[in-house]
Amino acid sequence: TLFRSYHVSMAGNPANGGSQDMILYFTSDKNANVKVEIPAVGYTATYTVTANQVTLSNPLPKAGAQDSRINTTGLLKRGIHITSDLPIVAYAHIYNASISGATLLFPTNTLGKEYYSVNYTQQSNANDANSFFFVVATEDNTTIEITPSAANVNGLTPGVATTIPITLNQGDVYSVFGTVSGTKGTDLTGSKVRSISTAGSVGCKKIAVFSGAGKMSIGSTGNGSADNLIAQSLPAVAWGKKYLTVPTGFQPNNYYRICVTNPNTVVKLNGTIIPTTKLINGFYYEFFNGNFNGVNASTNPAIPNVIESDIPVMVAQYCTTQA
Repeated sequence: TLFRSYHVSMAGNPANGGSQDMILYFTSDKNANVKVEIPAVGYTATYTVTANQVTLSNPLPKAGAQDSRINTTGLLKRGIHITSDLPIVAYAHIYNASISGATLLFPTNTLGKEYYSVNYTQQSNANDANSFFFVVATEDNTTIEITPSAANVNGLTPGVATTIPITLNQGDVYSVFGTVSGTKGTDLTGSKVRSISTAGSVGCKKIAVFSGAGKMSIGSTGNGSADNLIAQSLPAVAWGKKYLTVPTGFQPNNYYRICVTNPNTVVKLNGTIIPTTKLINGFYYEFFNGNFNGVNASTNPAIPNVIESDIPVMVAQYCTTQA
């Protein structure tokens, strides 16, 4: 189950749904039959995947009765369901001319019950380019608790877990947008989402979480190039204690965030302990290429990195293009 991510071209809810499109990519080492559904709006499409090739879906509906966009906050019945008769790999790509973002999609058996949103400093060259995260339910009567890290359009109090249960059914999406003022906005990194049990329910149920931004510029003042950002989040149970990173060749600017759930986590970068004085918002360390100094690839070239910790952490790598 997934959803159509927010893109800045959706801002203002244009009559044609916006100039952006979202398509899916499927591949497998075997021939497979794939079905794409948006049950709540009655949309269905089927595809035949040829082994060792990539199959592209049709653009997903973005207007009218089958609109699948996530262009507002709160509860939306727009979850997209992908099923296959044999194992496949699936990606989602949402784009508008040069404004493009993509994510790998995780199969439902890998989902978890606790997540943290990982976004980035929200600056852009366009208005209404909110930071966001979305929660998708895979089962009926799924109850979630959200603790946002920053001001948001939903009006949820930063740093405080929601006290009124948010209940979702299969395919429901609950979206949270950060606030914006002009081309800048709040960064929702560190927002916590978890599935919880309530009176009469049977345990916590698995959920999916995606995070990103309608459009953002990384490593500049915000008036250069910018892209939308989307990534499916790793559940907390999938975090690890050792990561190896690889620089991205002709795109020499690599930014990293190392996320921790415990501020006392001992984290090493290339064998050296990172001082806790560099911890931001009690949740992440941020560095450029292989060090914490400067943002110029000519003086701080990209290198492979080894990141180690005594408590599981999550590492995000941001690869910039053009400006």
